[in-house]
Amino acid sequence: MAAASLSYYCGGEWMTFPYEKEPRKPKVNVTHASPNLVKFTLTETDVSVANALRRIMLAEVPTLAIDTVNIEDNDSVIFDEFLAHRMGLLPITSHKVGDIPPDSGYVEYKQCTCFDGCPYCTAEFKLDVTNTEDKVMTVTHFDVENTGKYRRDNALPIDEVKMVPSRNPDIDEETDTRENGIIIAKLKKDQKLRFECYARKGIPKYHAKFMPVATAIYQFEPIIRTNKQMLDGLSLDERIEFVQSCPRKVFDLDIEDNVHVARKEDCIFCDECVAKAKAWGKKDMVTVKMDCGVFHFTVEAVTPEGGPRNVIDVVRAALRVLDYKMSLFLKDAYGDKIEEWLPWERPA
Repeated sequence: MAAASLSYYCGGEWMTFPYEKEPRKPKVNVTHASPNLVKFTLTETDVSVANALRRIMLAEVPTLAIDTVNIEDNDSVIFDEFLAHRMGLLPITSHKVGDIPPDSGYVEYKQCTCFDGCPYCTAEFKLDVTNTEDKVMTVTHFDVENTGKYRRDNALPIDEVKMVPSRNPDIDEETDTRENGIIIAKLKKDQKLRFECYARKGIPKYHAKFMPVATAIYQFEPIIRTNKQMLDGLSLDERIEFVQSCPRKVFDLDIEDNVHVARKEDCIFCDECVAKAKAWGKKDMVTVKMDCGVFHFTVEAVTPEGGPRNVIDVVRAALRVLDYKMSLFLKDAYGDKIEEWLPWERPA
């Protein structure tokens, strides 16, 4: 396994987990959780599990998106195909769409037994606007409404599928439309725009319009070691120059003008500090390596209110999808039945 110990980065190890001797037991430590931003640290595993989780968040967590648009009137300067494409990219609330087959959410349209849409695979929206004023009218996602045609009988108001972001009650409607509305088209006087569209379930592997997050990235834990004796031998100007060599300001001077690591979590492994030390002939003054067993994740939502899916929900869904895919592997390889899976919601 000599090749496996080589690195793509500065000669360090790319995998420190002893995967050939002991099983992975991933642990998650959540450091920040809000509807539009989640940060957590994954430990006691290797890069294969971390990257599998990241790629599932980016490619296999399902959402709802506009799939079909029936345009009746379009007096705008935008072609019908452009309008249909714009509608497909509008974010839609998808909090209970269903992550794995055992869930009771939506099913994919191609797998549904209905003929032309039903409450279990489709949500219908409409847009019907006419500009009656002698000025340009901006049509935004706020003008698109759920018709309620495929509303489920037992659905709660909070479960309604709608466009996001929602109206901001703290500002007036005109300002909200101008600052927060996603523009669909602009109309002159007496121009109108009318169509119906249907939202259906899918995953980002099919099309980018089903993307549940704006970004999902991870960073390795930095290991920064400094030689205090060499640093103390620098003049004050050299210490300032060394501190300023880091573009992320990881190093700083303390009250006694000694160099110390102030913001380790901001390190991006650019090696500017290492290059500065080598230029002075002091290559051992500072070393920067990656701890390839610790992964700091950052997951951001598409909209400020956490749409189309709350990112806490997306992270939980990614864990459920990964667990279910492993169960499918065991079923195919050994014939094991899938009798249990991670719960949809956290147990009380």
